[in-house]
Amino acid sequence: MTEHTADVDGTEYTFPWPADQTLLDALIAEAIPAYYSCMEGHCGTCQCTLTGGPSHMLNNEVLSKYEIEQEDQTLACQTIRDGEGPYRMSYE
Repeated sequence: MTEHTADVDGTEYTFPWPADQTLLDALIAEAIPAYYSCMEGHCGTCQCTLTGGPSHMLNNEVLSKYEIEQEDQTLACQTIRDGEGPYRMSYE
């Protein structure tokens, strides 16, 4: 399985990300100290930058089209990967 990378407060972590799991659930499963609150796409606490391949959000009530398409922003609690990666996420 491909190892993906998360940058949280300047510390880098690697983690597996099963294709049927949200990014946030994958981070939590590996005890990575991810930012989150509602886990439903409403609050924006888990907003992060994601690069490395295509993905989609199940729900989004926070981010603009510009943030998603031009700034690689996503909500970790709602993001499912659509490619193999490796993906890199960071809270910036």
